[in-house]
Amino acid sequence: MTKRVLVTAGALVAFLTAGLNLSAHAAGVGGAQVSHHTSCFFEPGDVPGVDVFFPADCVITVVTPSGRATIVAKGRLPTGFSLSHTFQGVLPCNFFGQSVLGHVVATTTGNVRGTCHLRGVS
Repeated sequence: MTKRVLVTAGALVAFLTAGLNLSAHAAGVGGAQVSHHTSCFFEPGDVPGVDVFFPADCVITVVTPSGRATIVAKGRLPTGFSLSHTFQGVLPCNFFGQSVLGHVVATTTGNVRGTCHLRGVS
């Protein structure tokens, strides 16, 4: 099963453009933290038994000038899907040309949270 959290292409391009400009400015003034909120989604199989895409809200935080980035996706299980126990697992993430392993947690109340950490994003 492929497990990924994806940012919509338009939102990612907008973030990259803003992030690059802010990173260049921040590097000149000694560093900064830049956050961007955007829509994203979980893919079928990210949570066992959930075989559909479902929306999430992503917060992408880049610490500059180091370029470390954290992406946190928060969503809810789609209508008709539930879990009998909390699920924790590995979440492959693909952002900024990097593929890393993240972490996903889905609870019995329907909350889903994915977290990915990247290096060298600027």
